[in-house]
Amino acid sequence: MNRLAALHRRLQMTILVREDETDRGTLTADSDRAVGHERRRHLFLLATIAISVLALLVVQLREGRLSAGRAIGSRVEANALGLEVADVFPGSPAEQGGLKAGDIILSVNRQQVSDLNRYHRIAKGFVPRQEAVFGVRRGERMLDLRITPGEPYRWGRWLVTAVAVLGHLALGWLAMAQRTSDVRSRLLFLLTWAVALELALPQSLIGNQALQQLARVLFYLVSGLQFGFELHLVSLLPAPRAWVQQRRWLIPTFYVFGGGLGVLSALGYVARQAGVDIAAPWSWLTSNVLLNQVLLPVWVVTVAGLLAYPAITYPEPQGRHQAGLMLLGLLPWMVLVLALTVTNLLGIPTPTWVDSLWSPVLLLFPLAIFIAIFRYHLFDLALVVRRGFIYTTLTTTLLLVFYAALGAGGVLLSGLFGSSSSVWVVASATLVLGLLFAPLRRFLQEQIDRRFFPERQALRQQLTALASELAAQGKLPAMVTYLKRRLVEIFEAVSVTILVADPTTRVLVTIDSSAPAFRDELDRSLLLSPDDPGIELLRRTRRPLPAEALAERSGVLGHRLRSLEVTLAVPLLFHQELVGVLLVGRERGAAPFNAEEIELLELFSHHVAVVIENARLFTSATYEALTGLFRREAILEQLQREVERARRYGRPFSVAMADLDHFKRINDHYGHLTGDTVLARVAQTLSSAMRFSDAIGRYGGDEFLLLFPETNLAGAVAVAEKMRRQIERLRVDVPSGPPLGLTVSLGVATLEMDAANREDAATALIDEADANLLQAKRAGRNRVGPAPTAPG
Repeated sequence: MNRLAALHRRLQMTILVREDETDRGTLTADSDRAVGHERRRHLFLLATIAISVLALLVVQLREGRLSAGRAIGSRVEANALGLEVADVFPGSPAEQGGLKAGDIILSVNRQQVSDLNRYHRIAKGFVPRQEAVFGVRRGERMLDLRITPGEPYRWGRWLVTAVAVLGHLALGWLAMAQRTSDVRSRLLFLLTWAVALELALPQSLIGNQALQQLARVLFYLVSGLQFGFELHLVSLLPAPRAWVQQRRWLIPTFYVFGGGLGVLSALGYVARQAGVDIAAPWSWLTSNVLLNQVLLPVWVVTVAGLLAYPAITYPEPQGRHQAGLMLLGLLPWMVLVLALTVTNLLGIPTPTWVDSLWSPVLLLFPLAIFIAIFRYHLFDLALVVRRGFIYTTLTTTLLLVFYAALGAGGVLLSGLFGSSSSVWVVASATLVLGLLFAPLRRFLQEQIDRRFFPERQALRQQLTALASELAAQGKLPAMVTYLKRRLVEIFEAVSVTILVADPTTRVLVTIDSSAPAFRDELDRSLLLSPDDPGIELLRRTRRPLPAEALAERSGVLGHRLRSLEVTLAVPLLFHQELVGVLLVGRERGAAPFNAEEIELLELFSHHVAVVIENARLFTSATYEALTGLFRREAILEQLQREVERARRYGRPFSVAMADLDHFKRINDHYGHLTGDTVLARVAQTLSSAMRFSDAIGRYGGDEFLLLFPETNLAGAVAVAEKMRRQIERLRVDVPSGPPLGLTVSLGVATLEMDAANREDAATALIDEADANLLQAKRAGRNRVGPAPTAPG
């Protein structure tokens, strides 16, 4: 029974679990359907809004073309005197017909005109290129002016507006497609689509006053909303600000203030069109002045301030660069708004072409926001921001200086040169501009780097200090070792390798490297031919190149670069001659070198090339670039000094001559580059077995002369035998086939005290060592002569 009860309970549990899984599956399916339905609803809403905006754009085109056929080229305002002509555009039908600013229009085609509504109803019946009779009052006179309506439609302006509308719509759609949960995405969408709606609204219509009024009301309302959207969005860039989160009332204030002023302007406009006179400060005229002359400049300056603060103080470089890019995108709009504000306050007429700038200028700011938030790594943002700041500030400053020089020069020189002073003024201003360009650019670059790019400033200072410290390191190997160590620290590099060209053969020799492959696979990384296609590309372009670009040109070079973990190759050029190559690598997954770092490395490479070239000139007279050993003349001078010292103090002194076995076969079979690699490897192996007081030099070809102060014959033979065994174990990779084994024969000689006083003691010592070397060769090679004494 107990078993039956247990089975029954288990069966009930299984049924419950399956029912629960079925319920969960049903809930998941219902949830997916709900999400899909919500997504389709959003898409339908977005499509409806987009189609509505595009329809408005088509209406703008249609009504604009009709209005162009009715236009006479004047601006008319209704006031207490009637319908007054405020402005007449040059070359327009109105000017050609004799209409002037200040005229009061009383009738059109014998029909009385008392307000704008009446004028638009009459103008709707205008036929292009058919005269209309305007009855006007000019002072005390009554005039009938015959004016032929019709002006060319400005297709270019409409096309620019259409592109800007489509750009805003696309930008908003892309923003929503990125991260719908991100408040910044939604705000960017609302801002761009609000601007698209504003730009698509019909403007300056003639003969359709109702549509003109509706478009105007919508313009005020949408402008007020834009104020809230933009300030809200900027307060979250590049990340939400703590002071905004602490003051929750601030964001609603943006919307209340902007929306309130928009509604106030719309109501004032409607009341004015209805003939209702509202007293200031609630009148349309007052609110319109507030909107254009106060709110708009304050708005743009506030946005600039909200972006400039993080561009200077944000703790992370990426945040500063993002804010800087958005500030750059804002600058054209800010300059345009402030310039128009100043010209309006001073009563300076605005050129008609300025209106065409609004559409593209308005697109730049949201585009900069989108790139900064969602496409930060699309290109080197720091470089764009930095150069944008430098050249925008430089251009603005130079223009101000130029016009200031024109103004000051005009005052100072007009008395001296009279009517011809203008030529001297322009020439002087241009001269001042040319003299100021270079120092002003350096000053602005330094100030902008210090304020906005402290990391770049610090990197520049570190590299400048390193360049000045190199020469103090003494000899070339010490310089290169110090350079390698400091570059690893500065760039947090996984590898730094420095190659220096041999002055005679131009073969690039690896002097030092922090890469493990330099120790483990030295024969692969030691030498590079000057004729290698990758090296040729580096020399021809004369600028840093990524390792991938060099690897595409040369498979051999690509293999060596990968083994050394190189990501960037920097040529070291002195008078267009390649004196060396600097190879730098970063860890996999780490950020690649950006354009700013590459630019600084390129500048740094010029200083390094000068230092290395000077060191090469000194070293080339003493040391070989290929082997790093003393040259023949230098080692013979050292031999003579050691013989003199041994003679003076009666101390033992020995020498050895080392010769590679069958080296000619290696050169003939594998080529001279492999032969050079063999010589370099052998030279390094021999050097590593010597004491600090010993010396080694390349005597000629594949022969080496070794000096052993304070060493008798037995000691010298023992050291030579140790060297022979190390060479015997050495393996060198070759282009084809198995690794190459090497052997060496050595002849040893010691300075006898009775022969030390001879003038030719050094020569005799070499001759004896050479004779012992020949004996070792004849005895079968790969041995030491005289043979080492057996122990015991």
